[in-house]
Parts: sequence; structure tokens; C-alpha cells
Amino acid sequence: MGQLVLFGPGDVITATADERQESRSPNLDLLILGGQPIREPVAWYGPFVMNSERELQQAFADFRAGRLGTIPAEALRVHGAAGRATRPEE
Repeated sequence: MGQLVLFGPGDVITATADERQESRSPNLDLLILGGQPIREPVAWYGPFVMNSERELQQAFADFRAGRLGTIPAEALRVHGAAGRATRPEE
């Protein structure tokens, strides 16, 4: 849980799960992303990923001021063992 791997060109990905998953995460979720390197600096803290410390500070200021928007609690509901969120009209 919470693992990250960076693969290089030509690397092969093989994924297997333990026979017994831990009880707090009974399903195996695997997210694979790919793309070209952007060759830009990266600064991150918590959920924010920016190009500089200054941009991070601005992102936190925007978040604290409510400028990043919100999702009303009633707009989403969680259902099922996987905990996937759906809109009420679905």
C-alpha cells in the first residue's frame, strides 16, 4: 500500500497480489501512468504538485482561501465494498 515505482525504457511490468490481502484493503488496485518526461522542476507537499516552492505556497494560500472550489457532500455518495463514488443520478 502506498508504493511507487519509476520504470525506465524497456522495463517490463508484472503484477501479482499476495494470496491473502490485508483486511483494510481487500482489493488490489493498480494504477499505471505513462508519458514523456517534461524535464521541469517538481516541488510537492501533500496533495499539491507544482514547479517551485513559491507555486506551492500560492496553491496552499488558494486552498485556504477557498479558491480551489468544493464538492458538496450531497453531490457524492459512496457505495459498495470498493468504495467508489458516484453521482446520485447514476
